[in-house]
Amino acid sequence: MYAPDKNFRMKSTFKAMVALTKVGKGTANGWKKMFIDAQLSEEAARRAALKSKDSGESKGRPRGAVAPE
Repeated sequence: MYAPDKNFRMKSTFKAMVALTKVGKGTANGWKKMFIDAQLSEEAARRAALKSKDSGESKGRPRGAVAPE
């Protein structure tokens, strides 16, 4: 799995969910790790989708609508 770097910022909705739950500290830390993994996976999937989209357009395929003959 991916690991957060020193500049990682957790989404505010995830922070609020962890802060508003009334569970023990160990459980809250587990939730926090789960939310961090989910956010990193989402960002990695978004980058992979953009990368595949960029490589697909550069193969000489026509873009846009084709005029009828």
